[in-house]
Amino acid sequence: MTKQFLPQIKEIKDPEIPPKGIKYLTTIEDSLNYPGRYHSFYNQNGYLSIVLHWVISPKNQPPFLATRQFDAPLSVLPWFVNKFEFFTKMPHEDGFPHGKISTDDLVENEKIGLTRLMGRLNARGDQGYSLSNYSRKDHESTNYQILNISDSYFFQGGFFDTWKELAKKYENGTL
Repeated sequence: MTKQFLPQIKEIKDPEIPPKGIKYLTTIEDSLNYPGRYHSFYNQNGYLSIVLHWVISPKNQPPFLATRQFDAPLSVLPWFVNKFEFFTKMPHEDGFPHGKISTDDLVENEKIGLTRLMGRLNARGDQGYSLSNYSRKDHESTNYQILNISDSYFFQGGFFDTWKELAKKYENGTL
């Protein structure tokens, strides 16, 4: 069996000052559910990096910045838009089969999955979606990378609109 080596992706520890050579794209806040929690999007030489970041202020200790990072090829932008449309269609419309809650594909040799989440993702009890990169380990653990987004943030909070704008720029070659 041949082992595949993926291009190295830099960890972005400070979203306001990304490492040299990484292009900042945009930032959005989950103000509906978690004011002060942001997702910042970056282009790392043909790879999309999304950094969830927020400040934690423990009692009697100095505040610190917490981050989680999701990485995938930039072509995941239009893939996700198309896959989400497939995900929301009925089976008779050539959509997602009944009884299924997840799907995955290879996106530039990285296994990317989209899953409908049924649990409570926030205080309002929202369900949501999970985007997973099964080919990449989390920067701080041995688990694969996951990006969870609640329904309210996805639809009303602007996350999906931001994603679609980036996908359009990618397809137009202006990202």
